[in-house]
Amino acid sequence: MSLFLIFFFMQSPVEQRPVDRDFEEYDQVYRGAKNSYILLIAVPLMMFGLMALIWAIPFPNIAFLGKYNGYLNWASFLIAALIYYHLRLSPMVSYLLLFMLFGFSYGIIKLEQVEKAGGMQLWLAGLILATFGIGLQTWIFKTVKANNTLMLLSKSSTWFIVTILKAIKVRY
Repeated sequence: MSLFLIFFFMQSPVEQRPVDRDFEEYDQVYRGAKNSYILLIAVPLMMFGLMALIWAIPFPNIAFLGKYNGYLNWASFLIAALIYYHLRLSPMVSYLLLFMLFGFSYGIIKLEQVEKAGGMQLWLAGLILATFGIGLQTWIFKTVKANNTLMLLSKSSTWFIVTILKAIKVRY
């Protein structure tokens, strides 16, 4: 009888969610790094730069969109894919990412206005920011001797958002 009670009340191992696995995998790389705070600057720079680069790719003129033709671009598809992927991981992470991407969109629209006024081209500004963000992250990867740089770069946005949510003590 006691064996039955032990078996009945025994806790089954809790399976980790993919967002927790990604966060822990990324966090383990930086646990001993002295310059890990630089990532809080490098990750958004990389994300903003990559989004600006994709935004700058010309989108074809689609007739059925009519007067709304300028409102759809390749970055719209990127935003939709990122939100869908992160929604599957964690709704709270996807919501914060959506607000962050809205902020990036506003900044990119302002950069487009600067470009039209004779300033730096959008693709060049995006390339500079993305290169700087990726370069900073790669430098930190080398200081902690991380082997899987490309995988860490792809999961850095999730790590960034989960870090923000943990800092403000919101369950993700």
